[in-house]
Amino acid sequence: MREKIHFYLTDTKNKYAIFIDVIIYGIIFIDVIDHGLLTMESMKEYHYIFERWDIVPLVVFSIEYVLRVYSNPKRVKFVFSFWGLIDFTALLPFYFGAPPALREIRFVRFLSLLKYEPAAVNLYSAFYKIKRELVIFSLLTLFLLYIAAVGIYYFENPAQPEAFTDIFHCLWWSVATLTTVGYGDMYPITDGGKFFSTIIIFLSLGIIAVPAGLIAGTFQDIFKKN
Repeated sequence: MREKIHFYLTDTKNKYAIFIDVIIYGIIFIDVIDHGLLTMESMKEYHYIFERWDIVPLVVFSIEYVLRVYSNPKRVKFVFSFWGLIDFTALLPFYFGAPPALREIRFVRFLSLLKYEPAAVNLYSAFYKIKRELVIFSLLTLFLLYIAAVGIYYFENPAQPEAFTDIFHCLWWSVATLTTVGYGDMYPITDGGKFFSTIIIFLSLGIIAVPAGLIAGTFQDIFKKN
């Protein structure tokens, strides 16, 4: 029985397994729309209908989670896996009074639809092939973010103490600058701060360009092989 349940919850070719997925994803989609409508003031007179709908995903998702844990041959591994944690987190608002917004995390489940697309294997293979390089550049990015926050703090805090309050507050400026977004809510006015910002921007362009090139090159190699 456990094997059959696990099969129908994970298989991608059996028509009954596909039907179960369609039902689950359909409920997730309706649930997301339902939450959005609850935030609309113009739909306030219908809120009682939207709130009653909550019982449907509560029952369906609870049964699904229990069955997935029960049928999985590696229960503990599933519970602490990415998808297992996503399902559990989405149930927290129902049973433990967690913030209702956590229910929206179930929308991430739509990413699992990639299991029906063979091309997704190529994407996974490409990222897996360069995972170490991506980790290194992620660490470099975090390092540069902090260095940028420290640098701009010492340049701009004396001139703009209300904007560049402390190093951790300056991390917002680092993020906006390294991503070249530049919202304009925090910007340097001193000569040293402007010069430092220029250096940070050029460094950030390099850090972003290298991983992008690695990913593109790896994709090309994987697609040629397949």
